[in-house]
Amino acid sequence: MEISNSSRTTCQLIEKPFIIKNGVESDIMELYLRCSVQDYFIKVCESNVTVNELRKYLNKGITVEMQIKEGKLDKCEGDGEVQSRIGIYVTISEIIL
Repeated sequence: MEISNSSRTTCQLIEKPFIIKNGVESDIMELYLRCSVQDYFIKVCESNVTVNELRKYLNKGITVEMQIKEGKLDKCEGDGEVQSRIGIYVTISEIIL
């Protein structure tokens, strides 16, 4: 479900550890956009950018064209049934240079 139309914004790109079901941090790191007071999970499989393109901006400011959505964070198109976290996430259509 889409929450906002596409918008251009500047945020900080950060990594946060994936939290396992029992609340323990794993070694898997996930990318987030830290925008003002909110950290948004980046659902890369629905974005037009790759993890490698994003990593160039890790711990830096990045201007992107993004949409805020709500739904399954871990399920991508073509996946079979998977247990998934549900919440707010962003998709990135473009990195603005």
